[in-house]
Amino acid sequence: MKKQIIAAVLMGLAVSFSPAYTAPAMAAPASKVAVNVSIEQEAESGVNWTKGAEADVTALGIGVPPTNVTGPRAKALARTAAIVVARRELLAVMNGIMIDSEQTVQDLAVESDTIRTKVSGLLRGAHIISETANQDGSYEVVMGAKLYGDNSLAAAVIPEITKNMVPEALPVIDVKETPLTKEEVKQVRTAAYTGLVIDAAGLGLESTFSPVIYDTNGRAVYGMKNVDKNAAISHGMVEYSYDLQDAAGGNTRAGANPLVIQATEVRGGANSANKVNVVVSVEDGDKILLANEQSNMLGKCAVVFVK
Repeated sequence: MKKQIIAAVLMGLAVSFSPAYTAPAMAAPASKVAVNVSIEQEAESGVNWTKGAEADVTALGIGVPPTNVTGPRAKALARTAAIVVARRELLAVMNGIMIDSEQTVQDLAVESDTIRTKVSGLLRGAHIISETANQDGSYEVVMGAKLYGDNSLAAAVIPEITKNMVPEALPVIDVKETPLTKEEVKQVRTAAYTGLVIDAAGLGLESTFSPVIYDTNGRAVYGMKNVDKNAAISHGMVEYSYDLQDAAGGNTRAGANPLVIQATEVRGGANSANKVNVVVSVEDGDKILLANEQSNMLGKCAVVFVK
């Protein structure tokens, strides 16, 4: 595990980790001797998209006490340093999250004071998931913030990206024009599918708040314009999985009888190469839309992407 050592010179303990956040200051000792605390920033922080509606952003920070301080004060210094770094790392992770194929949270924050304020509020409200005092004197803190739901990153960014978005109804399939056979149309309409699983394993799919399902003709089969924004905020447009068998076996939001479709490729947007969108065949696009007519699985966001 790679660690970057950051030296922080502290007077008592006043550590600033961003313009919006300052670690709580501790009273300086009578001698007012400055101490050095090493802060170790962990590379292994990120987003657990596979937790569905419970997906979260986590970050680990490790603080190491100065060599000239011992006892409870050394532990307190190391703990506060660990919290500072965990929050800093949490901000870095959140900034790098793809909102859609074109922009990250950081991109949006640069353009919007509202987003910057909301993300700052999320950091202030970040919760400690776990903390450990190690035998070597270092202190570990894992902090987290919610991806979906109330007071989440989705609640901060989705209203901003959809404020000028005009809702669109899903395409309607004309059974006289579809390349599907009559038998295939009948099978899809009577299968009582509970959800949709898109198998994009091995194609380099990236996770995002706002993915799109396209067909090979460029038709948008499913996207943010087609869903209730409150649903996208509360539990996300899609759930991500790394296991096709698990995704199709009743263990995800796609339910016990999902329509399973093989992606032909993954792609970015018109102006980006960020591979957050999936592409299916025209025939499979029609199957998805026909199945949705019976179950409203897309309206319920009962969609799983396998990476």
